[in-house]
Amino acid sequence: MFLGRLLGWIFLLSAAFTASAEAVAALNTGEYISLATSDVLTIITGISPKPDNSFAGILLLWPAWTSIGLTGLALIFLCRKKKYKNSFSAK
Repeated sequence: MFLGRLLGWIFLLSAAFTASAEAVAALNTGEYISLATSDVLTIITGISPKPDNSFAGILLLWPAWTSIGLTGLALIFLCRKKKYKNSFSAK
């Protein structure tokens, strides 16, 4: 559980860095092209995915910071510490 939360926080932090880098790049002069999730997968794996009309293909066209951030939030939520409530516990 700890490793999942740690990985989620790392993903969330990298999503914040990616979003701020895209904001700075958008303020520069010239034409700006957003960094898509498929571009990040190409950089990491070296294989260029081909987005199609499926749900996964639509996710590949999203900006990288949204898909990385949603993955981080999901990991943080799913790997959180569970608090069990007992009906007979003293308050």
